[in-house]
Amino acid sequence: MEKIINITNGTGTSELINGSYTVSANVVGYDNTSISPSSFDVVSGTNEYSFSIAANGTLTLHVTDDGTVSGNPIVGATFARVDSTGTEYGNLITTNESGDAVFENVPFATTDAPLIYYKQTASDGDHEFSTDVQSTSMTTNQETIQVENALGATRTINLVDANYANMPISEATITVTN
Repeated sequence: MEKIINITNGTGTSELINGSYTVSANVVGYDNTSISPSSFDVVSGTNEYSFSIAANGTLTLHVTDDGTVSGNPIVGATFARVDSTGTEYGNLITTNESGDAVFENVPFATTDAPLIYYKQTASDGDHEFSTDVQSTSMTTNQETIQVENALGATRTINLVDANYANMPISEATITVTN
């Protein structure tokens, strides 16, 4: 007997009697042959079963100071895979010397490709970045998105004597840390 279980947000339910089952999947953007486990036993007293499925696309986020292919690469920017609400999953991905942060094993499909959500969590300390949740869909197994991390604005720092109003300090250093 075949049962089709609809999954929404990672969960589905179905009435299953005790016994052995084989499993197949139909998930747009994923390698349906990678469903694991591919068989399982339903036993009395156990009412929850978990499966996983893999994708094999590669999403590269190319981070530069101007958001173009030819811009100066930003090394050390970090990104996370997230869901639509911003909840992070997996390890952070860091840009390399070319400014590339590479997410492996993401879904893709030529039609009706699922959305892939990500957000930037840090830059190199000299460049601005957005922490907004971003999304894309991939129609090929390898895609690159250009990301801008503009140079931070120049800020003027003033240092005056605390005892003599507005008297500038002639020489000093200030260290700021965030």
